[in-house]
Amino acid sequence: MTQDVRDLLHAAAGLYRDDPRASALLHDCLDRLEQPLRVAFTGAPSSGKTTLAAALGGWPTRALRDLVLLDDPGPGDDVPDATVRLVRHLEPDELAAAHPPGGSAFARQSAVNSVLVLSRADEVGAGRIDALLTAKQLARRAWREDPLCTGFLGVIAVAGQLAYGGRSLRDDEFDLLAAFAAVPREELERHVLSVDSFTDPAFPGPIPVETRRSLVVRFGMFGVRLALTLIRTGCDDRVKLSAELVRRSGLGELRDTLSGCFVARAEALRARTAIIRLESLLAAQPRPGGDRLVSRVERFAAAAHDFRELRLIADIRGGRTALSGEPAEEAVRLLGAQGTAPADRLALEPDADPNEIYEAGLDALRRWRHEAERPDRPHAERAAAHVVVRSAEGLLSLFA
Repeated sequence: MTQDVRDLLHAAAGLYRDDPRASALLHDCLDRLEQPLRVAFTGAPSSGKTTLAAALGGWPTRALRDLVLLDDPGPGDDVPDATVRLVRHLEPDELAAAHPPGGSAFARQSAVNSVLVLSRADEVGAGRIDALLTAKQLARRAWREDPLCTGFLGVIAVAGQLAYGGRSLRDDEFDLLAAFAAVPREELERHVLSVDSFTDPAFPGPIPVETRRSLVVRFGMFGVRLALTLIRTGCDDRVKLSAELVRRSGLGELRDTLSGCFVARAEALRARTAIIRLESLLAAQPRPGGDRLVSRVERFAAAAHDFRELRLIADIRGGRTALSGEPAEEAVRLLGAQGTAPADRLALEPDADPNEIYEAGLDALRRWRHEAERPDRPHAERAAAHVVVRSAEGLLSLFA
């Protein structure tokens, strides 16, 4: 795919060689094909963009090392390849505002580069201790049932402040929280109902108001209450508490989504960005002979299977296809949701014998061809099976 895009960009550079600005744009597109994937965090003020990006930055995992995280870039800033769109509520007006702009036909067809995040999940249900569970249920339901969520690769509930606080939890902060947790519950309960009650001078114990206020700034009142509960129920050191706060925050699910939908498809997403920028140039500054280049772009767009894979993965996981159960699980795996290497697609060990991979791929291809050709299946189900067939064929082509 990258070589096809590079050829298109070189052809365009020849067409616009007398235009310095167009030439600079095209050369930037060429350079970007070899650079890390750029992921923008966007959202309304107070949606937690900076906090969530900071919580993900520096994560000790190879999956996210090759990402550049951009904090709400403006129109004249760096062009992102993928987007994490943050909302505070799953309300129609916020969801409508979060939708990616339509753009060209190719941009709409390949609109598989956005994830929606309910970014302040701890505020759901008035911040009750079960708020995160409730928020995750709401996010899953919205992705499956709300038409305004169908354009996203996932809808994920994350408590960004909790995630960042958990990842950066210090020893002195743990000691403070442990001291609070040691106070009898009946004495402490009414003082952790709100920020005002937690920072009230009448709070039991000698810990200064400013120290208590700093904990609220770092973790939020929900985070403080959750940390006290976790310490009382077994998180008896900083490492355990940090890990449990991060796990419950939803940050891990977001990381896995970024890894599976963005990192694993970095080549395709970088190519998409380049093609969209090229399309815009061809439309804004038409040149004699440019129609042939437009036709080449259209042929590239029609043949780009990666985007059909991503769209079908999202539709299956969002419950928008008839596939369910084991067939759905196998389909998303063959489509590359767990990794795009042949062994990953076929649920085999990374060092599996090539003959084993080939035979497993051939078996999958036969079964899904049968599903794609069954006259008793609805058209939409057969169309989905055809996409899986194309993925299996592409897998086997590596052994040709």
